[in-house]
Amino acid sequence: MLNGAAVVDERGFSFIELIVVIVILGILAVFALPRFNLSSFQQAGFFQQALAAIRHGQKLAVASGCDVDVSITPTSCTLAWSGSPAGCPSTAIDNTASASANFCQGGTAAGSPSASITFDNIGRPDAQKTINFGSRTLRVEAETGFTHEL
Repeated sequence: MLNGAAVVDERGFSFIELIVVIVILGILAVFALPRFNLSSFQQAGFFQQALAAIRHGQKLAVASGCDVDVSITPTSCTLAWSGSPAGCPSTAIDNTASASANFCQGGTAAGSPSASITFDNIGRPDAQKTINFGSRTLRVEAETGFTHEL
């Protein structure tokens, strides 16, 4: 027996506790969301996609035995067959993941990167290229075509 004491079931949170938590989350959102900068993530993504597009162009040149042109602009990265040596196509190469010719979708470049690179059928670039993406720099080495961040 309980001598007249009522049994209190204390499962869950009270309404007041839930309201206090919601108010605290609202205050945090007001101050935290403006500080969250998506452009830096988009710029980093564009840099990584440009790096991958250049490497992909070199691999396609070696695998196919045909020259591949890679073009980097502030809004896109495109690949195309250059038509040489004889018998090779001279058409744009589509990104099979997105079904478009742009290999750098969904991002924006920092700065104004601009470069055109042609890889021959053994993967050598036409010249050493240095491409600036704001504070990040990408280099394609002459002779080997090794592509890396400086």
